[in-house]
Amino acid sequence: MKLELHVISSPKQTVQELARCWLRLVPEVDWFHLRYKQLSDDELMQRAKALLSVGIPAKSLIVNSSVSVAEALGLGGIHLPERMPFPAMSPAMRVGRSVHSLAAAERAAAEGADYLMVGHIFPSASKPGLPPLGSDRLLVWVKQVKIPMIAVGGIDAGNVAEIKRAGCHGIAVISAVANHEQPERVARELRRRWENADC
Repeated sequence: MKLELHVISSPKQTVQELARCWLRLVPEVDWFHLRYKQLSDDELMQRAKALLSVGIPAKSLIVNSSVSVAEALGLGGIHLPERMPFPAMSPAMRVGRSVHSLAAAERAAAEGADYLMVGHIFPSASKPGLPPLGSDRLLVWVKQVKIPMIAVGGIDAGNVAEIKRAGCHGIAVISAVANHEQPERVARELRRRWENADC
């Protein structure tokens, strides 16, 4: 199975830093997630426009929570937090949802989500003190829920093979690329490790 690679914005990145990082990743990444929970729709709109203006493909850009921004700019999709009601929106856009329990995953699949983002799988600096889900439980969820799952949380080249063996369609990363001087090299290595993993 070919890796579906998602990259999520870091709250520590300015839009200029994000643009510089993401432009280097365009050939390697399938989906870019603009996630700034504290921003208004107007602020999200300005950030999305700034990214599009420097060459981030609109159809590869997913915005978190804001249907209005995604539809106004013709973006590739929207990503919903676990408890946000499923919105009315264009059928052309991809809809994902973050889930943290098997019950939530089953519910999101029934509602019509196109993919689920599941995590955190491994210990993660963004989730201090919270126990990770782990690849064994991830395997159970993948078998139970029949839509694509994207694993997130503490993923790097050293553990990406575990995610593939669990049956996931892909991975999402934040700090693995945001904190690296050559993010494209990280993305290529993630793909290489995924492709070479035994299943």
